[in-house]
Amino acid sequence: MRSTLDGLITELDELKAFVESIDQVNSALAGHNNSVIQKYISIRRRFDYAAFAVALYASFEKFIEGLVVAYAQLESRRLQYSALPQKLVKKHLLRTADMLSRGRIGEGRYANLTELDVVKNLFDCLNGTRPYTLNEAAVVAHDVNLRVGEVDALFAAVGVDTMCERVRRADVLVEWYRDVNGLPATQHEVPAVTIEERLKDIVERRNQVAHRGGNPVNLPGVAAMSEAVDFLESFSRSIFGLMVGHYLKTHHAASENHIELAIRTGERDGPFRNGTVVVVDKPSDRLFVGQPVFVVVETTGARWGRIQSLQVDDTDVDEVVPSANAPNGIGVGLDFKYPQNIGTRLIVLAADDELVWSPAES
Repeated sequence: MRSTLDGLITELDELKAFVESIDQVNSALAGHNNSVIQKYISIRRRFDYAAFAVALYASFEKFIEGLVVAYAQLESRRLQYSALPQKLVKKHLLRTADMLSRGRIGEGRYANLTELDVVKNLFDCLNGTRPYTLNEAAVVAHDVNLRVGEVDALFAAVGVDTMCERVRRADVLVEWYRDVNGLPATQHEVPAVTIEERLKDIVERRNQVAHRGGNPVNLPGVAAMSEAVDFLESFSRSIFGLMVGHYLKTHHAASENHIELAIRTGERDGPFRNGTVVVVDKPSDRLFVGQPVFVVVETTGARWGRIQSLQVDDTDVDEVVPSANAPNGIGVGLDFKYPQNIGTRLIVLAADDELVWSPAES
């Protein structure tokens, strides 16, 4: 899953660099007397914007589709086909049939598919074969551009309902909304209409370019383009956090292969440093600096990272090994703020899950 977000961030960074260059390039070219260059300057803004609008939406759509497919694949490895969310089973069946009936396999987005592969995959699924392969194009099939309703429908099919409602309280998107509007830290959710209108604007500007070519109207300035990228990055990171939370909850927190830390909440036990240091009881397994750690909050998604420090009796240590005389009251430094919601669980893993964690720096 992490690779889908990494790919999006790379593309958005390139778009940011492109937007930042627009005024500087125009200024550098403005002094040229060459008539060809002057003509180029006069039309460049329209075509720069056209490229931006198409690229921004394309990156977003690819990210959403990639994330949905990645999560569906993970679930297919864990569950029998019949045990997948019924919305996914039904969509997979109907959309596969639609792909076959329309005769479009081997063309466009289906260029790498053959009818034999598609039929075999569906047969294996319906026949209860393990392992089985989902037809990815059927999993992410959608008939309209990704406004709120279609985003919700794509994630609902893989078992995560009302995504755009959930994302209103996600950490990254809330922080973006506070920064853009100069709001205090007491603001804990983004209005639904903000998400709806922002996505609608991105989609409609892309469609305007697609249908009117290089002559769009109401061209936004550089500031508006930068803000659109920032929103989409925050929105996408927040969706990713919610999906990671769903994954960590079902694949790790619900399994026997995790280590849950008992947080001490006495008056002298913190959390400290704005919630990034917590005090825990004697662990049942080894703890070490750099160890993957996470919490899952139903309303905001996951917060995850690595243990940054361990402290025993006011002394920094690299690890704590369970033993009869292992200390109680171990300070654990996190690279995220521990949320003090009722029922929040702090969980560490014995080894990295590379689907979520980037490789640790040596």
